[in-house]
Amino acid sequence: MIKYSFVKKYQFFFSVHTLLIAIFSLVSSYVALRFKLSLYTDFLIVGVIIAFPISFAMREAFRRRERAIEYLSQFKASLYSIFYSFETSKLEREKKLEVKAIISDTSNALMRYLSEKSGNYLTIQQASGRLFIFIQDNEENLKGSFSLKILLFFSKVNESIEFLIATKRHKTPWAVRLIIILGIYMFVAFYPASLLNRMGFNLALWYVFVMTFFKALILVCLYNIQSFLEDPFNKVGGDEIKLDNFQFSGLYVTNPAFIEKEPMKIVEKASGILPIEVKTMPVTEENKST
Repeated sequence: MIKYSFVKKYQFFFSVHTLLIAIFSLVSSYVALRFKLSLYTDFLIVGVIIAFPISFAMREAFRRRERAIEYLSQFKASLYSIFYSFETSKLEREKKLEVKAIISDTSNALMRYLSEKSGNYLTIQQASGRLFIFIQDNEENLKGSFSLKILLFFSKVNESIEFLIATKRHKTPWAVRLIIILGIYMFVAFYPASLLNRMGFNLALWYVFVMTFFKALILVCLYNIQSFLEDPFNKVGGDEIKLDNFQFSGLYVTNPAFIEKEPMKIVEKASGILPIEVKTMPVTEENKST
């Protein structure tokens, strides 16, 4: 288990592109030494081609992740607000259990959709729509102000659902990622010849390979991190959002009768445990007279 978590945490080092970059670095280094290729290259342009798209893509990926956490928190808080409102209402117990089941199904449907690679988002909308149908069917037993309050929380639930579905389905522009990966391969292709131009041809193959691969590895790792953050809900890379923390469980509320009696029990226990200090006043002439 420890080994798996370690590999998952540092998974951005290992990918198909890492292997391809290693092979390509070895081939380009060998070709440059074998045919004595020398090339003056201004890597400032290559750096702009790679660094600017990477910084743009990673900034957008981090922003999507933070917004997703924000809307997941809003989703869970709104569900619990609806749950608490119905628990404190005068509805029958069976109706309250039905509301709890609807809320739980909505939460499970969303978490299942976000955690899977492919799924049908219509099931989430159908599950959340059952709450509106429940309010319509029990309109006579609910006050107008109460229904209005529930619909206000319900609108926040729908807003969160729509945003999270859109985040799951839509990625950052693929053209930006294509420019990044092409720039990395261009760097690996031209860097050995540029290194030989600056330092001469009396270099060992392993030195040229290590210098080329090490610099390309840093760029590939940044690209892999950005790729993992494209879907903040996947379980790859170790930086995924912990969806279990936003799952509705309904365990935070106990029996209302228990809540009413519990403070009295606490007071009784405290009075039996804590010593009571009784202060006596000294007897004086004035006390005797009174």
